[in-house]
Amino acid sequence: MTWSLLVAVAIFSFVTSVTPGPNNTFLLSSGANFGLRKSVPYLNGIMAGLTGMMIALGAGLGVIFTTLPVVYQVLKWFGFAYIVWLALLIVKSTTKSETAQAKYIGFAKATTFQFVNPKAWIVVGSFMTAFVPVGSGLGATAFICLVFLVFTYPGALLWAVAGQVLKNWLSVPARRKIFNIVSAILLVLSMLPVLFLH
Repeated sequence: MTWSLLVAVAIFSFVTSVTPGPNNTFLLSSGANFGLRKSVPYLNGIMAGLTGMMIALGAGLGVIFTTLPVVYQVLKWFGFAYIVWLALLIVKSTTKSETAQAKYIGFAKATTFQFVNPKAWIVVGSFMTAFVPVGSGLGATAFICLVFLVFTYPGALLWAVAGQVLKNWLSVPARRKIFNIVSAILLVLSMLPVLFLH
């Protein structure tokens, strides 16, 4: 483990955490609808989910994805269906409520969501294969994973902050309704590149 490796991990984790995706769309929507403080549990849930995924891949789940690609394909489309369902919930909540407020998703749901989020599997899988040297001990592996999580956090937090900035502008119900519908559409669109990766 070298400083150059840790710097590479830091850059990779921050860059992947600020690129658009399902989690960031949710964080933007959450920040706009509920504020930064109530969005932190969702962000913490993302971190917990990513940690669980790293443990799962380290325990050999990655081998299953490699030897049985159909497992990943099923997971990918199940994840997409789940994301479409969440998007519909956002739209439904904004059309039936006078305040047009989206459904709140806290720590537990955010943690669980990571395991059906194909983009998260791609990012974590790429990270584990590219940055964790083969034969690394438990301590070294844990430290590299910790660096990944530490630099992922602020990148994702920026999306919730951006939502918070929009919160006052979205205090008008009509604006919030449009924002939530657009967020739901972007949530679904953010999955399209992942669906067609081979």
